[in-house]
Amino acid sequence: MLHARWITTARRTLLGSLLMVLVTLSGCSLFQPELEDPEFRLERIDALELGLTQQRFMLTLAVDNPNSQSLPVRAISYDLRVADLDFADGSSDKAFTVAGNDTTMVEIEARSQLLSSLPELIRLVHGGQRNFDYAITGTVEYGRFFRGSRDFDQTGSVRLLLD
Repeated sequence: MLHARWITTARRTLLGSLLMVLVTLSGCSLFQPELEDPEFRLERIDALELGLTQQRFMLTLAVDNPNSQSLPVRAISYDLRVADLDFADGSSDKAFTVAGNDTTMVEIEARSQLLSSLPELIRLVHGGQRNFDYAITGTVEYGRFFRGSRDFDQTGSVRLLLD
């Protein structure tokens, strides 16, 4: 008799615990904050290496967080066009956090294969042109507990330094 009561009590406790876990997990989605999309602006491009087969650049991105809470970024993947040329693509899993209602500057190393376009870019830069139109598209993965991803698409003008 005592054994049967213990089994019934253990079952009730187990079922109650499972129910509590399910309610908690479903509640998490209800309390997930609705975040506004961060904005990514390309501030500058610095040449690190201009080889024949591969070029390396440092991209400086300004990440604007319009939300009042901080935004932890886990990874970024991107495609970059500069002066209507496929300039670079890549990804970075270097995590960073943007404080609420703030801007953080992030540097990402990019590799490119501009063999056919590099001479034209160098000619333009040595001719005095420093600012070029760009378009950057990509995906940002954010969050610690409430994970998600958002796409971004930004155009503008960027300073290209090949010196």
